[in-house]
Amino acid sequence: MSQESEPSAERFEAGNQLFENEFSTLRTAIHSGNFEKAIQSFVLLHSNSLQNPVFQSYMIQVGENIDPAKDTDASRFFASLPCLLQSNIIDFAREYLEEKESMRAFNVLFDYIQAYPRHAYKYLIGAINLLILCAQNLEGDERQKCVNLLVTELFPRLCKQRLLLVRKDKVPSIKSTESKHYITLPYNLFEQFLLLGQRFYIKKHRWDDSAKFTCAMLSACGYNGLEQLDSVSHVIRFQYLKEHRNSVRIDDEIENEDVLAQIGTEDLSIISTLMCEYMAATSQFAQFGYDYYRYVCGTDEASSSAEEKSCLIPVCSFQPNNGIANKPGSKRPYDNGSEKNTLDFSDDLHLLRRNDNLKKIGSSSCSSVTDEDSDDRAKGLDSYCVKGVDNALHILSKAGDCLRHCVDLWNWANGQLSQKTLIDHLGGWEKELCRVIEGYKLPFDMNNAILLVRSDLALSSPSIAGNLAKALELSQSICDRIEVQRRQEKTDNNRASSEMDIPFMFAFRVLYNIGVIYLLVGSLQQSTLEIAIILSVFPIPNGLNEKDFNNDEIDCCTVANIFNGREFGLMRVTQEGLVVRCIKHLIVSLDNESELRGGMASIDSALRWDEKAGNMIVLMQYGWPYWSNKTNLWHKIMNRISEKRVFKNREFLEYLYVSDVLQAIRHLHLIGTVTMDIIPPEFALRGSYRHLVTTAPDNNSSPSSPRHLASSPKNDETMDEDEIERNLEKNPNNLPLYHPSFANSILPSTSMSPSWYSASTQKNSFAKWMSPSFYYSRPATSVILPGQNADGEQSYNDSNSGHPNDTGNSFNNTKGSFIPRDIVTRCLEYRIRRYSPKITPQRMRHVLQRFLKNMVLKANEET
Repeated sequence: MSQESEPSAERFEAGNQLFENEFSTLRTAIHSGNFEKAIQSFVLLHSNSLQNPVFQSYMIQVGENIDPAKDTDASRFFASLPCLLQSNIIDFAREYLEEKESMRAFNVLFDYIQAYPRHAYKYLIGAINLLILCAQNLEGDERQKCVNLLVTELFPRLCKQRLLLVRKDKVPSIKSTESKHYITLPYNLFEQFLLLGQRFYIKKHRWDDSAKFTCAMLSACGYNGLEQLDSVSHVIRFQYLKEHRNSVRIDDEIENEDVLAQIGTEDLSIISTLMCEYMAATSQFAQFGYDYYRYVCGTDEASSSAEEKSCLIPVCSFQPNNGIANKPGSKRPYDNGSEKNTLDFSDDLHLLRRNDNLKKIGSSSCSSVTDEDSDDRAKGLDSYCVKGVDNALHILSKAGDCLRHCVDLWNWANGQLSQKTLIDHLGGWEKELCRVIEGYKLPFDMNNAILLVRSDLALSSPSIAGNLAKALELSQSICDRIEVQRRQEKTDNNRASSEMDIPFMFAFRVLYNIGVIYLLVGSLQQSTLEIAIILSVFPIPNGLNEKDFNNDEIDCCTVANIFNGREFGLMRVTQEGLVVRCIKHLIVSLDNESELRGGMASIDSALRWDEKAGNMIVLMQYGWPYWSNKTNLWHKIMNRISEKRVFKNREFLEYLYVSDVLQAIRHLHLIGTVTMDIIPPEFALRGSYRHLVTTAPDNNSSPSSPRHLASSPKNDETMDEDEIERNLEKNPNNLPLYHPSFANSILPSTSMSPSWYSASTQKNSFAKWMSPSFYYSRPATSVILPGQNADGEQSYNDSNSGHPNDTGNSFNNTKGSFIPRDIVTRCLEYRIRRYSPKITPQRMRHVLQRFLKNMVLKANEET
């Protein structure tokens, strides 16, 4: 044994000595610049000593010194090697390093790609895959550096190659034909690369770079010449894509004989084309969606420079469907059962088409304009209410172009595929759009932007079946997202990202959208409820006055002329303007509800007119001179009360503070032609008016006799609404939360008047609606509603307060439903004297929101 081992040891020693001599020769030749001798030594060592750890370390060293800029012996030696020996070094270094030190392996490939771009195609896909793996294992800034390197350095080099798309079960490879080199790439991997690049630029709002990158990638896979169209209109690019739909390069060599189990070459070409053009259209859609979002929220450059907060709200009306109806026997290009509840743009009219006489409306838009009216109003297209509207509608129309391209592309693919199961697997054009958008992993604000533009595109064509249901669904999705975000903000106090901010008026604008949708289908009650919800939580400005109501009238007149005959438009409103618009919406809707005729609706209207009239009176306190002097609604209500001769509403008086309103009701009462049953029973319970009813009525005494007032205790007289609210705030946990429980399954549609408020009986059986008032059902925005206080007494707006038999030991138990006239008189005078002089804008805001919360609660209970 020992004799056999001695020759073996001697051979090992001799071999080791030969390696050291040859390795020394190699290094000496490299150092002296004798690269011919060095190459000979390297080839010999590579053939005989590849397993030697010293030589392996040296090959790694050479591989990490590929960059000529390093100017080392190793970099100069590598440059002298032929391509085959260079590849041997790179392949060895990559295989040796990638399992444990993948970033070092990537650097070897990246240095070679940069130093020798002519042969970069051989290692480009490997470098991309390695860098993606590295990024997945890193966090924070290091990860972002990898993504930046991937998108800005490697992908542009990939765009310069010729790509062949293959089935997703194949691996990337290099294919050389006729002195041309092609990179074969699975179509799903190409989509992933395209998605990563688009995501990078979209998140940074680098829209030009996103378009340039997309065009270059599609050009590499067959759309030759598209890279020259990265700066032209999106319409031109879409037209170019449509004209070159058979240009995508596909590897037509099918190695697997089981063709039936694979995607055929033709189907693969169609699927790849669908993927490429969808990515191009969706990335463009994301840009237009975010631009539109900024205009709507008032965060674009022009609007954000102004001091006041503003937003663009929708102006909608239903137009007859005859103008866009299909000819008999014709069929929409995608009129099938699975698409009836999605958006339809095939008959869409351009949103921006204008009549030649629109510029003349400045002089005729509103004849009631006076010199006292604000600047920038009643100036036609130069009015404040249409500031930025033209740009916003242009952008919305561009976003519609993107969706139209997707629909057309989908229909084309559906007609071309031989294996229909492929298209069925994708689901539908809208589902595919959402899948691509989800792949972008957009930040919070950009996701909201996408939902907003999709919702408004649906709302822009309300006559098309399914559009209003889609608009409602998308608007509710935005509100759900906002609610989730607000909950997260409460638990994460260190949130610093501006991307998570919610523009001041955005959430209310979305709720307004929902109110408009319900209005369009003729559901005035639910539309009213949504608008009431906005006002009950909106920060109402303290300076709200008659001037704001006049300005709104002028703006609405201007907008009505501009968008006359159209189904959709936009209108800019300030914080004050939105409040005014909502108050007017409520009052006009309540008036229309009270005027409904026919069947049970007529009976219900007759029974509830007093209630609706009381609600309108409360709301008319805001901008009161406007309602009394410039509209006929106030006089209409007063005349109707006089005609009825009985007015029973025991709830509205609690919310009246404006002296003129109280005086008008008092005057109507003193005339004696109307029986006013308006004393709230709960007033007696809480003490404010107990002194008015504890004394037997004296018909001979003066209605305003002060001796009745003097008999009341001081603590009762000072127990006003402010103290009631303070008591409620002390025990908020004992109060119930409002969670709506109602939902209408099918609602009627409507044909809107120029003022957008008249309802009809037209039916839309296709629409299935979700519950309104959903915004109140979320825990973080649930509204605390009045219940019972700790002493077991009813609070100021108990839902049963209008029923005299439910008031315990109130005066109604002894007097029944009869209320002496002098009691009503003294009650009104008491409110005029005690509350009207001290009412403030802040107090009025509080009263309005308290009233609206009670109104929402009652609507929910009745439904």
